[in-house]
Amino acid sequence: MLSSEGKPIDTEVLGEKVSPDTELQWNHEPEREQIIQLIENFLSFEVCLYHQILPLRLEDKSLILGMVNPEDEAALDYVNRILIYVNYTMTIQAMSAENHRGILSAYLNYKNTSQPLSQQVTANQANSPELSPQANSTETSSDSQVEAQVEAEAEEVNSHQIQPEHNTETTPAIEIPHLLVPEPNEFTPVELLSTLPPKKFLEELLGRVITGGIGRLYFERLPYEGKILWSENGVLQSVLEKLPLSVFQGALNELKKFAGLRFNTLSEAKQVEKEYLYQKQRILLRLRVMPGMYGDEATLQVLRGAALKFYQQQQFSRISRDAIGISQQLSYKLHELQQRMLANRNISSESLETLKVLNRLLNNLDNQIKDLTESEESKK
Repeated sequence: MLSSEGKPIDTEVLGEKVSPDTELQWNHEPEREQIIQLIENFLSFEVCLYHQILPLRLEDKSLILGMVNPEDEAALDYVNRILIYVNYTMTIQAMSAENHRGILSAYLNYKNTSQPLSQQVTANQANSPELSPQANSTETSSDSQVEAQVEAEAEEVNSHQIQPEHNTETTPAIEIPHLLVPEPNEFTPVELLSTLPPKKFLEELLGRVITGGIGRLYFERLPYEGKILWSENGVLQSVLEKLPLSVFQGALNELKKFAGLRFNTLSEAKQVEKEYLYQKQRILLRLRVMPGMYGDEATLQVLRGAALKFYQQQQFSRISRDAIGISQQLSYKLHELQQRMLANRNISSESLETLKVLNRLLNNLDNQIKDLTESEESKK
């Protein structure tokens, strides 16, 4: 098999069935940490979702790659082009679509409930292989606490292009605003972007990450300058380096204004989500501004199509679990209150009746939440 560059793809296939070891990858801490590091620094989450692949571990200059479809030449070619730069080979391990979704969902849940990964895996990085800048460009070119986050739940993506879901869109209950950004034929040359006024500068940056795929924008602050990067589907598109801090801060302030945040330096990370219509397609912008070593930094992520649906399903599941947990906790407290009231001989019949009504209402609410959750889960 040859890559798009005509070079042989050096791969080895481990069986055609799902390895039992793969089913337990996320349950063992060493394997889990290596998967996290590989997703963060080697093959981004978007790429894993897009191609239905998963980097499992590195063994003796060989990447063990989990694949739902080991015959997917587009996915193999994509990974091989990255491996060429670091002189690695690839060993393929088949895995089920269900297991692939399960591990990616577990990764997302882990990201939602943990501290930034850069603080957790520092101790393990000494044992990790050093990747070239080209390999790292699938996610980020530095350890600036830029989180790779797409909170999406995967459908089976059989094509290699996420298409707008025009036929499945329903009329939104709340009017979604249209996002107006420059079109590609209106873009200012990259080398002149930093000369634009801050508002126009940000609009051009947004235009570049919104036009297609899963786009990301990174604002990285260095001691005496700034850096802005953008990527599409996990692949680095361009980098603006050595930006004067005045230019960098101007663009960052415009991003804060766009997100509805104050211009002052943050003491903790702030995250904002904004939904828009762009070319008749729903997109979600996930903005995160966080304090860095030298001042505020930021990321912006664009979700659309299958990735957006995936994310919304994850969010619905998380909120449903929270709602059920709160309902159960309230039920326990009402039961505790009832026991205390019954132990009080001076309790009035009106108070007992009120408590019974509250219990009925709570039980009804709990059942409705469960019915709603089951209904939405059945649509996946």
